[in-house]
Amino acid sequence: MTAAQEWADTADGIWIEGDSAITIADLHRTARGHPPDKTMAQIANLFCAFKAYKISHVYRAANRAADFVASFSCLDDLEWRRGMSLSLDFCSILDDDLTFCT
Repeated sequence: MTAAQEWADTADGIWIEGDSAITIADLHRTARGHPPDKTMAQIANLFCAFKAYKISHVYRAANRAADFVASFSCLDDLEWRRGMSLSLDFCSILDDDLTFCT
């Protein structure tokens, strides 16, 4: 959320996409002004910082790169920075995405 807030001044909008149908439904309720909890209320403030926003569900199979990054960050104490090499497993996922999206 912190990174996205920094972009609010320069980006026209934000697209939030996730593979959890329950979380996406909660985000839609939050966007309509009915956040189920404090965290979702904070996310609603993020939406308001942008001129436009979109919230959508994507199936996990189509979200493999994000799933890899989330899983990797939970299992390892590593921060990826610009210029660092990406793991071969992650590069393979990105390559598959490129192959099947074109």
